[in-house]
Amino acid sequence: MKKLIFALALALCLAGALCAGSDFDVTEYGAVADGKTDCTEAFQKALDAAFAIGGGNVFVPTGDYAFQGTLKVRSGVFLVGTHQAPPANRNDHFSQQNKTYNGSVLKVYAGKNDPKSDAFITMEGSNCGVKGLIVVYPEWAQETVPPIPYPPCIAGYVGDNQNVIDCQLVNPYEGIKLVGVGRSYIRGVYGYPIKRGLYIDKCYDISRVENCHFWPFGVAYDQTEKYCEWINKNGVAFEFARTDWQYVSNCFCFVYGAGYKFSQSDAGSCNGNFLGLGADCCTNSVLVEACQGPGLLFTNGEFVGRWSSSDSCPVNILKTATGKVSLANCSFWGPINTCIRTESPDGLLSVIGCHFESWNTAAIEMNGGNGVIQGNTFNEKVPQIVLGKATKSAVVTGNMCPTGIRIDNRIGSRAQISLNSGGLPDEMTAEQKKNYVVDVGASHDSMFLTNFYGGEAAGEFKTGGTKRWSNKDEKITLPVNKNTRYTVTFDLYVPEMAFEAGCGMMLNGKLVLPVKKAGENHVYCVVNSGNNTELVFTPKFKYWNPKDTGSADDRWIGIGLREIKVISNPKAKVFSANKMEY
Repeated sequence: MKKLIFALALALCLAGALCAGSDFDVTEYGAVADGKTDCTEAFQKALDAAFAIGGGNVFVPTGDYAFQGTLKVRSGVFLVGTHQAPPANRNDHFSQQNKTYNGSVLKVYAGKNDPKSDAFITMEGSNCGVKGLIVVYPEWAQETVPPIPYPPCIAGYVGDNQNVIDCQLVNPYEGIKLVGVGRSYIRGVYGYPIKRGLYIDKCYDISRVENCHFWPFGVAYDQTEKYCEWINKNGVAFEFARTDWQYVSNCFCFVYGAGYKFSQSDAGSCNGNFLGLGADCCTNSVLVEACQGPGLLFTNGEFVGRWSSSDSCPVNILKTATGKVSLANCSFWGPINTCIRTESPDGLLSVIGCHFESWNTAAIEMNGGNGVIQGNTFNEKVPQIVLGKATKSAVVTGNMCPTGIRIDNRIGSRAQISLNSGGLPDEMTAEQKKNYVVDVGASHDSMFLTNFYGGEAAGEFKTGGTKRWSNKDEKITLPVNKNTRYTVTFDLYVPEMAFEAGCGMMLNGKLVLPVKKAGENHVYCVVNSGNNTELVFTPKFKYWNPKDTGSADDRWIGIGLREIKVISNPKAKVFSANKMEY
Protein backbone atom coordinates (compact mmCIF):
# COMPACT_ATOMS: atom_id res chain seq x y z
CA MET A 1 0.00 0.00 0.00
CA LYS A 2 2.82 2.42 0.89
CA LYS A 3 4.48 1.72 -2.45
CA LEU A 4 1.19 2.50 -4.25
CA ILE A 5 0.74 5.77 -2.37
CA PHE A 6 4.34 6.75 -3.13
CA ALA A 7 3.87 5.95 -6.83
CA LEU A 8 0.72 8.05 -7.02
CA ALA A 9 2.39 10.96 -5.27
CA LEU A 10 5.36 10.76 -7.61
CA ALA A 11 3.04 10.71 -10.65
CA LEU A 12 1.22 13.77 -9.39
CA CYS A 13 4.49 15.61 -8.83
CA LEU A 14 5.71 14.76 -12.30
CA ALA A 15 2.40 15.85 -13.82
CA GLY A 16 2.59 19.12 -11.90
CA ALA A 17 6.15 19.68 -13.07
CA LEU A 18 5.12 19.06 -16.67
CA CYS A 19 2.18 21.47 -16.36
CA ALA A 20 4.35 24.09 -14.71
CA GLY A 21 6.90 23.68 -17.47
CA SER A 22 4.30 24.51 -20.13
CA ASP A 23 3.12 27.74 -18.45
CA PHE A 24 4.92 31.02 -19.07
CA ASP A 25 4.41 34.45 -17.52
CA VAL A 26 5.15 37.46 -19.73
CA THR A 27 6.33 39.50 -16.71
CA GLU A 28 9.14 36.97 -16.18
CA TYR A 29 10.40 37.87 -19.65
CA GLY A 30 10.45 41.62 -19.04
CA ALA A 31 6.89 42.77 -19.70
CA VAL A 32 5.89 45.81 -17.61
CA ALA A 33 2.17 46.43 -17.00
CA ASP A 34 2.34 50.22 -16.87
CA GLY A 35 0.61 50.94 -20.19
CA LYS A 36 3.70 52.82 -21.44
CA THR A 37 6.68 50.48 -21.74
CA ASP A 38 6.89 48.69 -25.10
CA CYS A 39 6.23 45.03 -24.29
CA THR A 40 6.56 43.63 -27.81
CA GLU A 41 9.96 41.98 -27.27
CA ALA A 42 9.08 40.57 -23.85
CA PHE A 43 5.83 39.00 -25.07
CA GLN A 44 7.51 37.51 -28.12
CA LYS A 45 10.28 35.97 -25.98
CA ALA A 46 7.68 34.25 -23.85
CA LEU A 47 5.77 33.05 -26.92
CA ASP A 48 8.98 31.73 -28.52
CA ALA A 49 9.96 29.94 -25.31
CA ALA A 50 6.61 28.14 -25.24
CA PHE A 51 6.96 27.17 -28.90
CA ALA A 52 10.50 25.90 -28.32
CA ILE A 53 9.33 23.19 -25.90
CA GLY A 54 6.46 22.09 -28.13
CA GLY A 55 3.76 24.45 -26.92
CA GLY A 56 2.28 25.97 -23.80
CA ASN A 57 0.20 28.76 -22.28
CA VAL A 58 1.72 32.23 -22.14
CA PHE A 59 -0.08 33.98 -19.30
CA VAL A 60 -0.76 37.74 -19.22
CA PRO A 61 -1.43 38.93 -15.64
CA THR A 62 -3.79 41.82 -14.91
CA GLY A 63 -2.47 45.15 -16.18
CA ASP A 64 -2.06 47.41 -19.20
CA TYR A 65 0.64 46.45 -21.72
CA ALA A 66 1.76 48.73 -24.56
CA PHE A 67 2.95 47.53 -27.99
CA GLN A 68 4.86 49.33 -30.69
CA GLY A 69 5.35 46.12 -32.67
CA THR A 70 3.56 42.91 -33.59
CA LEU A 71 3.34 39.38 -32.16
CA LYS A 72 3.41 35.87 -33.63
CA VAL A 73 1.68 32.94 -31.91
CA ARG A 74 2.88 29.63 -33.38
CA SER A 75 1.78 26.01 -33.21
CA GLY A 76 0.79 24.69 -29.79
CA VAL A 77 0.95 28.10 -28.11
CA PHE A 78 -1.88 30.09 -26.51
CA LEU A 79 -1.63 33.70 -25.38
CA VAL A 80 -3.91 33.71 -22.34
CA GLY A 81 -5.33 36.61 -20.33
CA THR A 82 -7.36 36.74 -17.15
CA HIS A 83 -10.87 36.70 -18.61
CA GLN A 84 -12.77 33.42 -18.42
CA ALA A 85 -15.86 34.79 -20.22
CA PRO A 86 -16.30 37.46 -22.92
CA PRO A 87 -15.25 40.81 -21.43
CA ALA A 88 -17.36 43.83 -22.34
CA ASN A 89 -16.33 47.10 -20.74
CA ARG A 90 -18.91 49.78 -21.40
CA ASN A 91 -18.13 53.23 -20.07
CA ASP A 92 -19.96 55.49 -22.48
CA HIS A 93 -19.87 58.49 -20.17
CA PHE A 94 -16.06 58.62 -20.21
CA SER A 95 -13.87 59.81 -23.04
CA GLN A 96 -11.99 56.98 -24.78
CA GLN A 97 -8.60 58.21 -23.54
CA ASN A 98 -9.71 58.02 -19.89
CA LYS A 99 -11.32 54.59 -20.00
CA THR A 100 -10.20 51.97 -17.52
CA TYR A 101 -10.34 48.35 -18.66
CA ASN A 102 -10.14 45.39 -16.31
CA GLY A 103 -7.94 42.32 -16.45
CA SER A 104 -5.35 41.71 -19.19
CA VAL A 105 -5.31 44.73 -21.52
CA LEU A 106 -3.12 45.07 -24.63
CA LYS A 107 -2.71 48.61 -25.97
CA VAL A 108 -1.73 48.63 -29.65
CA TYR A 109 0.19 51.46 -31.33
CA ALA A 110 1.62 49.44 -34.25
CA GLY A 111 0.29 49.68 -37.81
CA LYS A 112 -1.34 53.10 -37.68
CA ASN A 113 -2.23 54.31 -41.21
CA ASP A 114 -0.64 51.16 -42.66
CA PRO A 115 -3.49 48.64 -43.11
CA LYS A 116 -1.38 46.35 -45.32
CA SER A 117 1.28 45.78 -42.69
CA ASP A 118 1.39 42.75 -40.36
CA ALA A 119 -1.52 42.10 -38.05
CA PHE A 120 -0.96 42.91 -34.40
CA ILE A 121 -1.23 39.19 -33.55
CA THR A 122 -0.58 36.61 -36.26
CA MET A 123 -1.43 32.98 -35.54
CA GLU A 124 0.88 30.72 -37.51
CA GLY A 125 0.57 26.93 -37.53
CA SER A 126 -1.96 24.71 -35.80
CA ASN A 127 -3.56 24.30 -32.39
CA CYS A 128 -2.77 27.82 -31.29
CA GLY A 129 -4.72 30.87 -30.30
CA VAL A 130 -5.61 33.84 -28.13
CA LYS A 131 -7.87 33.77 -25.08
CA GLY A 132 -9.17 36.07 -22.33
CA LEU A 133 -7.69 39.39 -23.51
CA ILE A 134 -8.89 42.96 -24.09
CA VAL A 135 -7.24 44.72 -27.03
CA VAL A 136 -7.59 48.48 -27.45
CA TYR A 137 -6.15 51.06 -29.86
CA PRO A 138 -5.39 54.17 -27.75
CA GLU A 139 -4.67 56.47 -30.71
CA TRP A 140 -8.15 55.91 -32.04
CA ALA A 141 -10.39 58.98 -31.87
CA GLN A 142 -14.12 59.09 -32.48
CA GLU A 143 -13.71 62.57 -33.95
CA THR A 144 -11.58 61.23 -36.84
CA VAL A 145 -13.74 60.43 -39.88
CA PRO A 146 -12.97 58.50 -42.03
CA PRO A 147 -11.53 56.36 -39.21
CA ILE A 148 -7.77 55.73 -38.96
CA PRO A 149 -6.91 52.49 -40.85
CA TYR A 150 -4.88 49.72 -39.19
CA PRO A 151 -4.02 46.15 -40.22
CA PRO A 152 -6.10 43.33 -38.69
CA CYS A 153 -5.98 42.99 -34.93
CA ILE A 154 -5.71 39.18 -35.12
CA ALA A 155 -4.97 37.18 -38.28
CA GLY A 156 -4.17 33.66 -39.41
CA TYR A 157 -2.91 32.63 -42.83
CA VAL A 158 -1.31 29.19 -42.42
CA GLY A 159 -2.45 26.22 -40.33
CA ASP A 160 -5.49 24.59 -38.77
CA ASN A 161 -7.38 24.74 -35.49
CA GLN A 162 -6.62 28.38 -34.77
CA ASN A 163 -8.70 29.90 -31.96
CA VAL A 164 -9.85 33.26 -30.64
CA ILE A 165 -11.86 32.82 -27.44
CA ASP A 166 -13.37 35.20 -24.86
CA CYS A 167 -11.72 38.40 -26.05
CA GLN A 168 -12.86 42.00 -26.42
CA LEU A 169 -11.50 43.82 -29.47
CA VAL A 170 -12.59 47.27 -28.42
CA ASN A 171 -12.01 49.45 -31.48
CA PRO A 172 -9.89 47.75 -34.18
CA TYR A 173 -10.17 48.91 -37.77
CA GLU A 174 -10.38 45.23 -38.70
CA GLY A 175 -11.00 42.60 -36.05
CA ILE A 176 -10.11 39.05 -37.15
CA LYS A 177 -8.93 37.89 -40.58
CA LEU A 178 -8.49 34.18 -41.33
CA VAL A 179 -7.40 33.08 -44.80
CA GLY A 180 -6.34 29.50 -45.51
CA VAL A 181 -7.10 28.24 -42.00
CA GLY A 182 -9.10 25.04 -41.49
CA ARG A 183 -11.30 24.28 -38.48
CA SER A 184 -10.88 27.68 -36.87
CA TYR A 185 -12.90 28.33 -33.71
CA ILE A 186 -14.06 31.84 -32.87
CA ARG A 187 -16.10 32.11 -29.68
CA GLY A 188 -17.11 34.89 -27.31
CA VAL A 189 -15.49 37.76 -29.21
CA TYR A 190 -17.03 41.13 -28.30
CA GLY A 191 -16.20 44.63 -29.49
CA TYR A 192 -16.90 47.33 -32.06
CA PRO A 193 -14.66 46.70 -35.09
CA ILE A 194 -14.82 49.60 -37.52
CA LYS A 195 -14.37 48.50 -41.14
CA ARG A 196 -14.87 44.75 -40.62
CA GLY A 197 -15.26 42.47 -37.63
CA LEU A 198 -14.50 38.98 -38.96
CA TYR A 199 -13.37 37.75 -42.38
CA ILE A 200 -12.95 34.08 -43.35
CA ASP A 201 -11.70 32.82 -46.72
CA LYS A 202 -10.13 29.65 -48.14
CA CYS A 203 -11.42 27.46 -45.34
CA TYR A 204 -12.04 23.99 -46.73
CA ASP A 205 -12.79 22.21 -43.47
CA ILE A 206 -15.56 23.59 -41.26
CA SER A 207 -14.97 26.80 -39.37
CA ARG A 208 -17.11 27.56 -36.31
CA VAL A 209 -18.14 31.00 -35.04
CA GLU A 210 -20.18 31.24 -31.83
CA ASN A 211 -21.55 33.91 -29.48
CA CYS A 212 -19.82 36.92 -31.01
CA HIS A 213 -21.25 40.37 -30.26
CA PHE A 214 -20.24 43.44 -32.27
CA TRP A 215 -21.80 46.51 -30.67
CA PRO A 216 -20.62 50.09 -29.82
CA PHE A 217 -18.64 49.15 -26.71
CA GLY A 218 -16.50 52.06 -25.61
CA VAL A 219 -18.25 54.53 -27.92
CA ALA A 220 -20.61 57.35 -27.06
CA TYR A 221 -23.13 56.10 -29.63
CA ASP A 222 -25.20 58.64 -31.52
CA GLN A 223 -26.88 57.58 -34.72
CA THR A 224 -26.37 60.98 -36.34
CA GLU A 225 -22.74 61.38 -35.21
CA LYS A 226 -20.31 61.16 -38.16
CA TYR A 227 -18.19 58.27 -36.84
CA CYS A 228 -21.20 56.09 -36.00
CA GLU A 229 -22.85 57.00 -39.30
CA TRP A 230 -19.70 55.97 -41.18
CA ILE A 231 -19.74 52.48 -39.66
CA ASN A 232 -23.52 52.25 -40.14
CA LYS A 233 -23.07 52.79 -43.87
CA ASN A 234 -19.63 51.30 -44.61
CA GLY A 235 -18.83 48.75 -41.92
CA VAL A 236 -19.23 44.97 -42.21
CA ALA A 237 -19.63 42.91 -39.05
CA PHE A 238 -19.08 39.37 -40.45
CA GLU A 239 -17.87 38.47 -43.95
CA PHE A 240 -17.55 34.99 -45.42
CA ALA A 241 -15.91 34.27 -48.78
CA ARG A 242 -14.78 30.71 -49.66
CA THR A 243 -15.62 28.65 -46.60
CA ASP A 244 -17.12 25.17 -46.80
CA TRP A 245 -19.60 23.92 -44.22
CA GLN A 246 -19.38 27.16 -42.28
CA TYR A 247 -21.18 27.07 -38.90
CA VAL A 248 -22.25 30.32 -37.22
CA SER A 249 -24.53 30.47 -34.16
CA ASN A 250 -25.89 32.97 -31.62
CA CYS A 251 -24.07 36.01 -32.99
CA PHE A 252 -25.26 39.61 -32.95
CA CYS A 253 -24.27 42.89 -34.56
CA PHE A 254 -25.55 46.44 -34.27
CA VAL A 255 -25.31 49.49 -36.58
CA TYR A 256 -23.31 48.16 -39.53
CA GLY A 257 -23.79 48.69 -43.23
CA ALA A 258 -23.86 44.90 -43.67
CA GLY A 259 -24.31 42.52 -40.77
CA TYR A 260 -23.46 39.21 -42.46
CA LYS A 261 -21.88 39.55 -45.89
CA PHE A 262 -21.27 36.67 -48.31
CA SER A 263 -18.72 37.53 -50.98
CA GLN A 264 -16.74 35.93 -53.78
CA SER A 265 -12.96 35.62 -53.53
CA ASP A 266 -10.58 34.11 -56.08
CA ALA A 267 -11.16 30.79 -54.26
CA GLY A 268 -14.96 30.90 -54.40
CA SER A 269 -17.87 31.54 -52.03
CA CYS A 270 -19.60 30.11 -48.96
CA ASN A 271 -22.06 27.45 -47.94
CA GLY A 272 -23.14 26.93 -44.38
CA ASN A 273 -25.52 26.82 -41.45
CA PHE A 274 -26.46 30.06 -39.66
CA LEU A 275 -28.49 29.66 -36.48
CA GLY A 276 -29.86 32.30 -34.13
CA LEU A 277 -28.26 35.33 -35.79
CA GLY A 278 -29.30 38.89 -34.96
CA ALA A 279 -28.66 42.17 -36.76
CA ASP A 280 -30.11 45.45 -35.52
CA CYS A 281 -30.01 48.84 -37.26
CA CYS A 282 -28.21 47.53 -40.36
CA THR A 283 -28.83 48.63 -43.95
CA ASN A 284 -28.44 44.99 -44.99
CA SER A 285 -28.61 42.45 -42.18
CA VAL A 286 -27.67 39.77 -44.73
CA LEU A 287 -25.95 40.77 -47.98
CA VAL A 288 -25.46 37.94 -50.47
CA GLU A 289 -23.10 38.73 -53.33
CA ALA A 290 -22.29 35.05 -53.91
CA CYS A 291 -22.94 31.60 -52.46
CA GLN A 292 -22.33 27.96 -53.33
CA GLY A 293 -24.98 25.62 -54.73
CA PRO A 294 -25.63 23.84 -51.39
CA GLY A 295 -26.66 27.23 -50.09
CA LEU A 296 -26.87 29.49 -47.07
CA LEU A 297 -29.26 28.13 -44.46
CA PHE A 298 -30.63 30.68 -41.96
CA THR A 299 -32.76 29.60 -39.00
CA ASN A 300 -34.18 31.68 -36.11
CA GLY A 301 -32.75 34.97 -37.37
CA GLU A 302 -33.88 38.40 -36.11
CA PHE A 303 -33.31 41.24 -38.53
CA VAL A 304 -34.06 44.96 -38.01
CA GLY A 305 -33.64 47.81 -40.51
CA ARG A 306 -31.37 50.83 -40.04
CA TRP A 307 -33.06 53.32 -37.75
CA SER A 308 -34.67 56.37 -39.42
CA SER A 309 -33.88 54.99 -42.88
CA SER A 310 -36.01 54.37 -45.94
CA ASP A 311 -33.67 52.07 -47.90
CA SER A 312 -33.00 49.15 -45.53
CA CYS A 313 -33.28 45.63 -46.95
CA PRO A 314 -32.45 43.06 -44.26
CA VAL A 315 -31.90 40.19 -46.72
CA ASN A 316 -30.50 41.49 -50.01
CA ILE A 317 -29.55 38.87 -52.64
CA LEU A 318 -27.73 40.45 -55.57
CA LYS A 319 -27.65 39.56 -59.27
CA THR A 320 -24.19 38.04 -58.86
CA ALA A 321 -25.45 35.37 -56.45
CA THR A 322 -26.34 31.81 -57.42
CA GLY A 323 -27.22 28.81 -55.30
CA LYS A 324 -29.80 28.48 -52.55
CA VAL A 325 -30.73 30.94 -49.82
CA SER A 326 -33.09 29.49 -47.24
CA LEU A 327 -34.76 31.32 -44.35
CA ALA A 328 -36.79 29.50 -41.70
CA ASN A 329 -38.47 30.90 -38.58
CA CYS A 330 -36.89 34.34 -38.98
CA SER A 331 -38.45 37.67 -37.96
CA PHE A 332 -38.25 41.12 -39.57
CA TRP A 333 -39.18 44.49 -38.09
CA GLY A 334 -38.21 48.16 -37.80
CA PRO A 335 -37.75 50.77 -40.55
CA ILE A 336 -37.56 48.46 -43.58
CA ASN A 337 -38.16 49.17 -47.25
CA THR A 338 -38.16 45.53 -48.42
CA CYS A 339 -37.56 42.68 -45.95
CA ILE A 340 -36.24 40.14 -48.47
CA ARG A 341 -35.24 41.01 -52.02
CA THR A 342 -33.60 38.77 -54.60
CA GLU A 343 -32.21 39.86 -57.96
CA SER A 344 -30.49 36.52 -58.60
CA PRO A 345 -31.45 35.34 -62.09
CA ASP A 346 -30.90 31.63 -61.40
CA GLY A 347 -30.90 31.35 -57.62
CA LEU A 348 -33.29 29.49 -55.33
CA LEU A 349 -35.04 31.24 -52.46
CA SER A 350 -37.12 29.57 -49.78
CA VAL A 351 -38.90 31.54 -47.05
CA ILE A 352 -40.74 29.26 -44.65
CA GLY A 353 -42.36 29.98 -41.29
CA CYS A 354 -41.05 33.56 -41.02
CA HIS A 355 -42.78 36.61 -39.55
CA PHE A 356 -42.85 40.07 -41.14
CA GLU A 357 -43.80 42.88 -38.78
CA SER A 358 -43.24 46.03 -40.86
CA TRP A 359 -41.99 47.27 -44.23
CA ASN A 360 -42.71 49.94 -46.85
CA THR A 361 -42.56 48.51 -50.38
CA ALA A 362 -42.94 44.75 -49.95
CA ALA A 363 -42.11 42.07 -47.44
CA ILE A 364 -40.73 39.73 -50.10
CA GLU A 365 -39.74 40.91 -53.58
CA MET A 366 -38.53 38.46 -56.21
CA ASN A 367 -36.92 39.87 -59.35
CA GLY A 368 -35.39 36.65 -60.62
CA GLY A 369 -34.82 32.99 -59.93
CA ASN A 370 -37.18 30.50 -58.31
CA GLY A 371 -38.86 30.65 -54.93
CA VAL A 372 -40.94 28.86 -52.33
CA ILE A 373 -42.86 31.15 -49.95
CA GLN A 374 -44.78 29.07 -47.45
CA GLY A 375 -46.37 29.28 -44.02
CA ASN A 376 -45.32 32.86 -43.22
CA THR A 377 -47.21 35.46 -41.19
CA PHE A 378 -47.51 39.14 -42.08
CA ASN A 379 -48.60 42.02 -39.89
CA GLU A 380 -49.39 44.54 -42.63
CA LYS A 381 -50.59 44.61 -46.21
CA VAL A 382 -48.66 46.77 -48.63
CA PRO A 383 -48.51 44.24 -50.63
CA GLN A 384 -46.73 41.42 -48.87
CA ILE A 385 -45.27 39.65 -51.89
CA VAL A 386 -44.13 40.92 -55.30
CA LEU A 387 -43.27 38.42 -58.02
CA GLY A 388 -41.41 40.50 -60.61
CA LYS A 389 -41.42 39.74 -64.33
CA ALA A 390 -37.93 38.21 -64.24
CA THR A 391 -38.99 35.59 -61.68
CA LYS A 392 -38.85 32.16 -63.30
CA SER A 393 -41.24 30.34 -60.98
CA ALA A 394 -42.75 30.60 -57.52
CA VAL A 395 -44.89 28.56 -55.14
CA VAL A 396 -46.79 30.76 -52.66
CA THR A 397 -48.96 28.82 -50.24
CA GLY A 398 -50.29 28.74 -46.71
CA ASN A 399 -49.41 32.32 -45.77
CA MET A 400 -51.43 34.39 -43.30
CA CYS A 401 -52.14 38.08 -42.70
CA PRO A 402 -54.85 39.56 -40.45
CA THR A 403 -55.92 41.86 -43.31
CA GLY A 404 -55.57 39.28 -46.05
CA ILE A 405 -52.68 38.31 -48.32
CA ARG A 406 -51.98 40.63 -51.24
CA ILE A 407 -49.67 39.31 -53.96
CA ASP A 408 -48.46 41.39 -56.90
CA ASN A 409 -48.09 38.55 -59.41
CA ARG A 410 -46.39 39.64 -62.64
CA ILE A 411 -45.51 36.14 -63.91
CA GLY A 412 -48.99 34.72 -64.38
CA SER A 413 -49.20 30.93 -64.49
CA ARG A 414 -45.53 30.52 -63.60
CA ALA A 415 -46.68 31.18 -60.03
CA GLN A 416 -48.61 28.53 -58.10
CA ILE A 417 -50.65 30.45 -55.49
CA SER A 418 -53.06 28.76 -53.07
CA LEU A 419 -54.41 28.46 -49.52
CA ASN A 420 -53.31 31.94 -48.42
CA SER A 421 -55.70 33.58 -45.97
CA GLY A 422 -56.34 36.42 -43.55
CA GLY A 423 -58.93 38.34 -41.56
CA LEU A 424 -60.91 40.80 -43.66
CA PRO A 425 -61.87 39.90 -47.23
CA ASP A 426 -59.64 41.19 -50.03
CA GLU A 427 -62.52 42.08 -52.32
CA MET A 428 -65.19 44.67 -51.64
CA THR A 429 -68.68 43.97 -52.97
CA ALA A 430 -70.27 46.08 -55.70
CA GLU A 431 -72.56 47.64 -53.09
CA GLN A 432 -69.62 48.55 -50.84
CA LYS A 433 -67.73 50.09 -53.76
CA LYS A 434 -70.52 52.61 -54.37
CA ASN A 435 -69.60 54.79 -51.36
CA TYR A 436 -66.67 54.19 -49.05
CA VAL A 437 -64.07 55.96 -46.92
CA VAL A 438 -60.49 55.00 -46.06
CA ASP A 439 -59.11 56.27 -42.77
CA VAL A 440 -55.40 56.43 -43.65
CA GLY A 441 -53.05 55.29 -40.90
CA ALA A 442 -55.73 53.18 -39.24
CA SER A 443 -55.87 49.39 -39.44
CA HIS A 444 -56.48 47.67 -42.78
CA ASP A 445 -55.71 50.76 -44.91
CA SER A 446 -52.71 49.25 -46.64
CA MET A 447 -54.79 47.30 -49.18
CA PHE A 448 -55.24 50.68 -50.91
CA LEU A 449 -51.69 52.06 -50.51
CA THR A 450 -48.34 51.14 -52.04
CA ASN A 451 -45.05 52.69 -50.89
CA PHE A 452 -46.40 54.70 -47.97
CA TYR A 453 -44.71 54.78 -44.59
CA GLY A 454 -46.48 53.42 -41.50
CA GLY A 455 -49.37 55.13 -39.77
CA GLU A 456 -48.71 57.93 -37.28
CA ALA A 457 -50.53 60.80 -35.59
CA ALA A 458 -51.89 63.48 -37.97
CA GLY A 459 -50.93 66.52 -35.90
CA GLU A 460 -50.69 68.68 -39.02
CA PHE A 461 -54.45 68.35 -39.62
CA LYS A 462 -57.04 70.38 -37.70
CA THR A 463 -59.22 67.30 -37.25
CA GLY A 464 -56.29 65.18 -35.97
CA GLY A 465 -56.56 61.43 -36.47
CA THR A 466 -53.87 59.40 -38.26
CA LYS A 467 -51.91 59.74 -41.50
CA ARG A 468 -49.18 58.16 -43.59
CA TRP A 469 -46.29 59.89 -45.35
CA SER A 470 -45.80 59.04 -49.00
CA ASN A 471 -42.58 57.37 -50.13
CA LYS A 472 -40.97 57.26 -53.57
CA ASP A 473 -42.93 55.38 -56.29
CA GLU A 474 -46.08 55.54 -54.19
CA LYS A 475 -49.56 54.88 -55.54
CA ILE A 476 -53.16 54.75 -54.30
CA THR A 477 -55.37 51.98 -55.72
CA LEU A 478 -59.11 52.48 -55.29
CA PRO A 479 -61.56 49.70 -56.28
CA VAL A 480 -64.61 50.92 -58.21
CA ASN A 481 -67.60 49.63 -60.16
CA LYS A 482 -67.49 49.90 -63.93
CA ASN A 483 -69.19 52.78 -65.76
CA THR A 484 -69.86 54.73 -62.57
CA ARG A 485 -69.43 58.45 -61.88
CA TYR A 486 -67.40 59.02 -58.69
CA THR A 487 -66.32 61.99 -56.61
CA VAL A 488 -62.90 61.15 -55.14
CA THR A 489 -61.67 63.29 -52.25
CA PHE A 490 -58.23 63.38 -50.59
CA ASP A 491 -57.26 65.06 -47.32
CA LEU A 492 -53.58 66.01 -47.81
CA TYR A 493 -50.90 67.83 -45.91
CA VAL A 494 -48.31 69.34 -48.24
CA PRO A 495 -45.16 70.65 -46.50
CA GLU A 496 -43.42 73.67 -48.00
CA MET A 497 -40.53 71.38 -48.99
CA ALA A 498 -42.87 69.16 -51.03
CA PHE A 499 -44.79 71.93 -52.76
CA GLU A 500 -43.94 73.07 -56.29
CA ALA A 501 -45.74 74.45 -59.32
CA GLY A 502 -47.80 71.80 -61.08
CA CYS A 503 -47.98 69.46 -58.10
CA GLY A 504 -51.06 67.42 -57.23
CA MET A 505 -52.65 64.01 -57.78
CA MET A 506 -52.20 62.18 -61.08
CA LEU A 507 -54.63 59.69 -62.65
CA ASN A 508 -53.47 57.70 -65.68
CA GLY A 509 -50.56 60.09 -66.18
CA LYS A 510 -52.73 63.24 -66.09
CA LEU A 511 -52.91 65.87 -63.36
CA VAL A 512 -56.55 65.71 -62.24
CA LEU A 513 -56.21 67.24 -58.76
CA PRO A 514 -53.88 70.28 -58.80
CA VAL A 515 -52.74 71.57 -55.41
CA LYS A 516 -52.41 75.35 -55.23
CA LYS A 517 -50.82 75.85 -51.83
CA ALA A 518 -48.71 74.23 -49.13
CA GLY A 519 -50.32 73.12 -45.89
CA GLU A 520 -53.59 71.28 -45.32
CA ASN A 521 -55.57 70.63 -48.51
CA HIS A 522 -58.99 69.12 -49.13
CA VAL A 523 -59.07 68.32 -52.86
CA TYR A 524 -61.48 66.35 -55.03
CA CYS A 525 -62.21 65.41 -58.61
CA VAL A 526 -65.11 63.82 -60.53
CA VAL A 527 -64.19 60.71 -62.50
CA ASN A 528 -66.10 58.23 -64.67
CA SER A 529 -64.68 54.77 -64.09
CA GLY A 530 -65.50 53.56 -67.62
CA ASN A 531 -64.42 49.94 -68.08
CA ASN A 532 -62.01 50.07 -65.14
CA THR A 533 -62.37 48.18 -61.85
CA GLU A 534 -59.65 50.29 -60.20
CA LEU A 535 -58.61 53.93 -60.16
CA VAL A 536 -54.87 54.31 -59.59
CA PHE A 537 -53.73 57.75 -58.34
CA THR A 538 -50.09 58.79 -57.97
CA PRO A 539 -49.02 61.85 -55.96
CA LYS A 540 -46.82 64.31 -57.85
CA PHE A 541 -44.83 66.30 -55.29
CA LYS A 542 -41.19 66.90 -54.38
CA TYR A 543 -39.54 64.43 -52.01
CA TRP A 544 -37.71 65.89 -49.03
CA ASN A 545 -35.72 64.77 -46.01
CA PRO A 546 -36.81 65.99 -42.55
CA LYS A 547 -33.18 65.73 -41.46
CA ASP A 548 -32.52 68.86 -43.52
CA THR A 549 -34.85 70.76 -41.17
CA GLY A 550 -33.03 69.65 -38.01
CA SER A 551 -35.10 66.51 -37.39
CA ALA A 552 -33.56 63.13 -36.56
CA ASP A 553 -35.91 61.61 -39.16
CA ASP A 554 -33.75 60.53 -42.12
CA ARG A 555 -36.56 59.31 -44.39
CA TRP A 556 -37.25 60.69 -47.85
CA ILE A 557 -40.93 61.61 -47.81
CA GLY A 558 -43.48 63.56 -49.83
CA ILE A 559 -46.92 64.44 -48.48
CA GLY A 560 -49.12 63.38 -45.57
CA LEU A 561 -52.37 61.59 -46.49
CA ARG A 562 -55.14 61.44 -43.86
CA GLU A 563 -58.37 60.34 -45.55
CA ILE A 564 -59.78 59.15 -48.90
CA LYS A 565 -63.47 59.25 -49.84
CA VAL A 566 -64.90 57.53 -52.91
CA ILE A 567 -68.56 58.53 -53.41
CA SER A 568 -70.98 57.73 -56.26
CA ASN A 569 -74.23 58.52 -54.42
CA PRO A 570 -74.02 61.31 -51.80
CA LYS A 571 -77.37 60.31 -50.33
CA ALA A 572 -76.49 56.67 -49.68
CA LYS A 573 -74.70 55.30 -46.63
CA VAL A 574 -70.89 55.22 -46.57
CA PHE A 575 -68.94 52.01 -46.05
CA SER A 576 -65.86 51.95 -43.77
CA ALA A 577 -63.14 50.19 -45.74
CA ASN A 578 -61.00 49.94 -42.56
CA LYS A 579 -63.63 48.14 -40.48
CA MET A 580 -65.34 46.50 -43.47
CA GLU A 581 -68.72 47.62 -42.15
CA TYR A 582 -71.24 50.45 -42.54
